[in-house]
Amino acid sequence: PVVASRQSARNRLTGLVTRVVRDTVMAQVEMQCGPHRVVSLMSREAADDLGLEPGVLAVAAVKSTNVIVEVP
Repeated sequence: PVVASRQSARNRLTGLVTRVVRDTVMAQVEMQCGPHRVVSLMSREAADDLGLEPGVLAVAAVKSTNVIVEVP
């Protein structure tokens, strides 16, 4: 996979995944980024592909009303 060296999203919050709730299609991912709780809704496939589980270090890239979660 290609790793982006630059992107337009400026608000990147590094934190730990604290909760992942999956159903057959979607996943709700909660992260603790310093004092901030960030919640992202994504496809279950994306959450599975990223290996998102409690305790995983990830980055929430926030742009407008969308939260994009990345792992290092």
